[in-house]
Amino acid sequence: MTNIKYYLVSVDRCEPRKVELLSQEEKKSVICYAVNPKYPKDKITDEIKTVNEWELEWHDNRYQTLQYYEYGFFAHALKNPWLINGLTHVGLLHYDVRFHEDSVNYHHEYLDLHPETIFYNTKRKTDQLYFSTEQVMMIGKWMAQRISGFKPNYQNILWDGWYSEALSITPRHIFVEFGNFFITYQYEIEELLNNNTWGLMNNVKHRLCGFTERLWGMYLASLDMPKKVMMIDHEHTYYDHIHLNDKKNFLNKF
Repeated sequence: MTNIKYYLVSVDRCEPRKVELLSQEEKKSVICYAVNPKYPKDKITDEIKTVNEWELEWHDNRYQTLQYYEYGFFAHALKNPWLINGLTHVGLLHYDVRFHEDSVNYHHEYLDLHPETIFYNTKRKTDQLYFSTEQVMMIGKWMAQRISGFKPNYQNILWDGWYSEALSITPRHIFVEFGNFFITYQYEIEELLNNNTWGLMNNVKHRLCGFTERLWGMYLASLDMPKKVMMIDHEHTYYDHIHLNDKKNFLNKF
């Protein structure tokens, strides 16, 4: 029986319009996951449950300080397992999404029949990876050495497209596998950028959020599992994204 929670990682808001098309029962599956207490949280609806990351039993603000942003949820979900215990699928989303009418019910019913499906929102082509083919292959080889059984699918990544943004609904075991990789090798991830390994920083000055996004997207693209577009819109241009001010305080030495 499918059991999904949708975590909307939220810097300063989680407004009613996110879930206004959902039924009251569907809203029980959606959680505003608030991060970074330095920003006021005065635009969060009380229609859905809120979890404050900094109040969790295990919490490390380094993921916000170092600009991992929504990808810090991997560590916090695995270190506070009650967040995902009992789930069959985990939705990792932004606060700037909007659910379609009946979308929670639709995903639930579809996954009842096809549980090993990955729902995604955005697929991007190679030119938006901002890595060369050689760099993609080096990253894939590095990941394969650290994730047991992982085989990078360069055909999918380089030609069909990688799955962009932290906008996905994945089986719990997929979320956990990548989360364990992220926790175990986070310092190596940081060093890959800080040392400009394979010239990764030569084209675009990647931040840790963007680099982890690409690792996650390449990982999902390589999995031999069906993919389907979710019934959730990404309204990125609808908001002023206050955390983007942090770009002025770029943390990597490049």
